[in-house]
Amino acid sequence: MARCFTVTVPLDRSAVVPGSVRIRAARIRARRATRAPLIGLTGGPGQAGVVFAVTYDILLPASGRDRVVFDQRGTGASGLLRCRGLERRLLRSVAQPAGACARSLGARRSFYTSTDSAEDLEALRVHLGAPRIALYAVSYGTRVAVEYARRHPQRVERMILDSPVGPAAPDPLARETIAAVPRVLRSACRRGGCGAAGRRPVADIAALRARLRRAPIRRVVRGVPVRVDADDLLTMVVSADLDRDLMQAIPVAVRAALGGRSGPLVRLKRTLLNANDGGPVSEFSPALFTTTTCEESPPAWDLAAGPAARRAQARALADATPLAALYPFDRTAALAAGLLALCADWPAPARAVAPAPPLPVAVPNARPVGGA
Repeated sequence: MARCFTVTVPLDRSAVVPGSVRIRAARIRARRATRAPLIGLTGGPGQAGVVFAVTYDILLPASGRDRVVFDQRGTGASGLLRCRGLERRLLRSVAQPAGACARSLGARRSFYTSTDSAEDLEALRVHLGAPRIALYAVSYGTRVAVEYARRHPQRVERMILDSPVGPAAPDPLARETIAAVPRVLRSACRRGGCGAAGRRPVADIAALRARLRRAPIRRVVRGVPVRVDADDLLTMVVSADLDRDLMQAIPVAVRAALGGRSGPLVRLKRTLLNANDGGPVSEFSPALFTTTTCEESPPAWDLAAGPAARRAQARALADATPLAALYPFDRTAALAAGLLALCADWPAPARAVAPAPPLPVAVPNARPVGGA
């Protein structure tokens, strides 16, 4: 059974900005704890952790270890960040509501980075009274795990990094994501998974992207106008990443649209919007996702520049990117999927973060699992 507890940490460890955050955690005790506790780090940024305590208990039966999950600051019950203009809008261009969110948060926005979460993890270790901890991290959580290992290598007994992201992620033009699309589509369609549409799923997307760039699909479904444009194709692939059935449905819908039947593609867009556009804010905070992403991601622009100059600089980076690196998409899709759509209006970070220490060379038993 999971037992919940809280650890209070400073909002700003330099004490310039006042305030504190109560970090909520849950601990599943081993019958006989003989090894370092295993702490889970969820993804996002923005995903809560405590809600997955039961799942964590089932998926990671760790003999001799207490297992701990926690809501990282700004998520779940750990000082949940909310900006209502961002909620239910993460699949659309949100630069303007993101800028409004930053202004509403004020100076607090600079203290929701991976570094802050890593130091919260250290406070959690101290509270547990554990000389060392083991880490199991998924997706964005791997970034927090690596930041923790940089700063406290002597406290890490071992790490498992599931689907790791690099310290410079996300790319301002989503180029790593785009580069993974052909492999993901071909894998989904292997062994007939997409039927006849699986013969050339990547080339089909390229052909439909070019067609939709000239003339988007416009339909009215149950009285609601639906528009499917070229940029939606990349959004749909990314949104289906965790659902193999939906991923396999994309090449089928794309092939149908190329044949003049747009209904499957329109319905698939609505399904993906409903599946990914919403959900309890207590389980995933769009405001925390935006704040962490825009505060610490390497942009394609001068942080001191205004929104118009930022857009011009991002466009220049896109223009300098070979089209082959973006296939089956194009430069416009890369701009729409990258940081510009989210962070163009985000103010320059108010806090200068010290350079991260080098990665330790002796974190024992650290290994990656999977990846983009």
